[in-house]
Amino acid sequence: AAAAAAAPVGKALADGSGRLADGTWWEKKSGIEYGKNGYWKRWQLLKGGSEDGSVEWSETWWEASDYTGLKQLGAEKQGRAADGSAWRESWSELMMYASNDLDCVVERNAHKWAVEGNGDEWEEKWGEHYHASGKVAKYADKWGKQGTNVWHERWGEDYDSSKGDACVKWTDKWAERLLPGGAREQWGDKWHEAFANGRGEKNGEVWSVSGSGERYQRWWGEHHLGGNRVRKFGHSTAGESWEDTVDMDTYYNPVPHFGFKHALAHSPQLRNVPLKPKPIDEKNPFGPGLDQL
Repeated sequence: AAAAAAAPVGKALADGSGRLADGTWWEKKSGIEYGKNGYWKRWQLLKGGSEDGSVEWSETWWEASDYTGLKQLGAEKQGRAADGSAWRESWSELMMYASNDLDCVVERNAHKWAVEGNGDEWEEKWGEHYHASGKVAKYADKWGKQGTNVWHERWGEDYDSSKGDACVKWTDKWAERLLPGGAREQWGDKWHEAFANGRGEKNGEVWSVSGSGERYQRWWGEHHLGGNRVRKFGHSTAGESWEDTVDMDTYYNPVPHFGFKHALAHSPQLRNVPLKPKPIDEKNPFGPGLDQL
């Protein structure tokens, strides 16, 4: 709760600097930047640290917009501690109109990273893109390291209601462990599926590499042909092989749990980011008129 309260307290703080009784220092700055097409960005920066310099941290918040319909909110935070640990995170929300077809898009992105004093480390990225036309794209990319163990995980989902009930989903996970003597063992699995209008396919792979370098791989797939007919097939490096066509249901979920309308309704702060007031020519307040066309 204290961490959640830090941002609003920092935003309310006036520009300036100071030092606490224990020597901790702080500084607050803010400003506005301008660019083309009515672009403007209002930002605030709050940073501080310990008297001996072993602890430092900073937080930045901003909002931006322009005359094309762009609106954006974002924040960045980072810091380091006396024990050698450090962290960094950022997030942003954006609303814009695609230049090719004026499709309104709401995007959310985040990136977090941290390392402990003992060298353990993790990182995470994720993003969500919602289109008024019906397209939705979501993804995540994570990894971590604890001692001699390392793991990775990626996944994604793409939906397009403008093309019926088209959807694509995939995931890819793998891990590795450093063994005594410098050998390394690895293992993982991944799958991919793509469906539309009652037809589609699924494919996957499971694999491993032992500390001695011995590799095993197993591939599998399903082709959903429609009419409850499914071709199932696969093979492996161990000599396994199979192929058959069977009667079975085809199931997939082409509807994202969160769509464009939900994203827009969920972001009142983003919708309320103001536009820079347009300058008005007092001699010609209604513009050049039809004569200039």
